[in-house]
Amino acid sequence: MAAVDLDAVVSVLPASASWEFGGHPYGLEPLALPPKWLPRTPPADAELINAVHQRLAAGVETTGLTPVGDVEIDRVFWFRWITGHQASFLMWQMLSAVLDEITSADVDQEELADQARLLVRGFSLMLLYTSSPPREIYQRVIRLPMARQHPNLSGSWAVDYTSMRQLVRGKIELGTGPAAAALRDECRLYEQVHDGIAFKVLPAGGSLLQEANAGSGPWRMRRRSLTWLYDSIFLTTRMAVSADIVTRQLVRRLHAIVLDLSTGGLLPWYAPSAEDNPPALRSPEVAALAKSAISDLLRIIRLAGSGVPVPAGAR
Repeated sequence: MAAVDLDAVVSVLPASASWEFGGHPYGLEPLALPPKWLPRTPPADAELINAVHQRLAAGVETTGLTPVGDVEIDRVFWFRWITGHQASFLMWQMLSAVLDEITSADVDQEELADQARLLVRGFSLMLLYTSSPPREIYQRVIRLPMARQHPNLSGSWAVDYTSMRQLVRGKIELGTGPAAAALRDECRLYEQVHDGIAFKVLPAGGSLLQEANAGSGPWRMRRRSLTWLYDSIFLTTRMAVSADIVTRQLVRRLHAIVLDLSTGGLLPWYAPSAEDNPPALRSPEVAALAKSAISDLLRIIRLAGSGVPVPAGAR
């Protein structure tokens, strides 16, 4: 909401396959997003983004990224919580742009469905990623600090989630072909992961974020104020930024997340939480999702570098 100099936006594309995010391992970066998603255009940095993808696919450098001691482990999970949400915001905006192209007669509907499926898969991965700590760490490092911001903090205050919500609820149709059917299956998997994560971190039930029995009282804020609060918690500012800056910020975050996953895995070996997983998170489909995490994120980097839909008949 406040005016921010564009020079303060960190959007330089990574130039190596080692850590280049937040100034130090598992540091955070503020995110600048436009108030509304922007239409897709060919990125000016397409070749550089492709180079980022190629370097990560060839192998990463993880020296110095394994946390030592409780303080550093807590930092990793806080990084995952904030940066994973920021990546979701960015991918939600990309999904909105993809879905906006449905009505265009000169694009391949099946290709759009395939791109939307990849992004929905990315969101499911971010759910697993942000909620990967053991319950004790989740409660202490994530849930309690969130409750100090607002006892009824809700993901429904996320500005960019609208298109994702409509897609998951079946209000957006992308045809009847095989890719469209796969997209519907991916949406069902997303809901399974969401419900499984809620049970994993809060087996007694309740919201991932909200404090139980927290009354709102007579001091309820307007929704616009709540969305501003939600953005600020995740270090996000709404301002006039170009599509290229948005894309570069996404690539920066996915680059860092790939390095993190390459170091400790989706469920880090140094703070294991697999025993906390309910049956919904032990299915073959979720196992396959977790196994493909890095390759799927690399595919999203490639998609970000393309910037445009595939014309009809060009698949």
